[in-house]
Amino acid sequence: VMARRLADTDPLTGLLNRRAFLDQAIGRPGEQQLLIADLDHFKGVNETLGHDGGDEVLRLFARLLRTHVPTGALVARMGGEEFAILSSVSEPVEPEVLLAKLRAMRMPFDLLVTASIGGCRGPLTNDVEWKALYRGADAALFEAKSAGRDRARSTIRQAA
Repeated sequence: VMARRLADTDPLTGLLNRRAFLDQAIGRPGEQQLLIADLDHFKGVNETLGHDGGDEVLRLFARLLRTHVPTGALVARMGGEEFAILSSVSEPVEPEVLLAKLRAMRMPFDLLVTASIGGCRGPLTNDVEWKALYRGADAALFEAKSAGRDRARSTIRQAA
């Protein structure tokens, strides 16, 4: 069990890693909400705080996500500074709440850390639907960044 947990976990944040997230996400019944959260200007954060400080910011953000999502939601670090949150639309996650909590969070050296979030809703019964859902959330994330970062956008899922 322990080895399995380690294989499924991102070592830095303790969240699910990408592979484990996909294993658990694909095939969930009912309409799903996918949020992709990306820490803004993270390269600058690393340059300002050094890698240990950057790691601490990632850990704090991971803790915030875990604390403020519904019990059944999946939270993963997809890689780098990109995180994913999957929940049923019957228990949606409010991205604006996550952004407000992040802004209010005490960070190393009182650095203000913000994120951009893209969201999309749709079914997630197979790989094709995952690709469509991720594409939708990623497009919304791009919109949030283009609109000035530190905000959330969502998109209607395109047909696969």
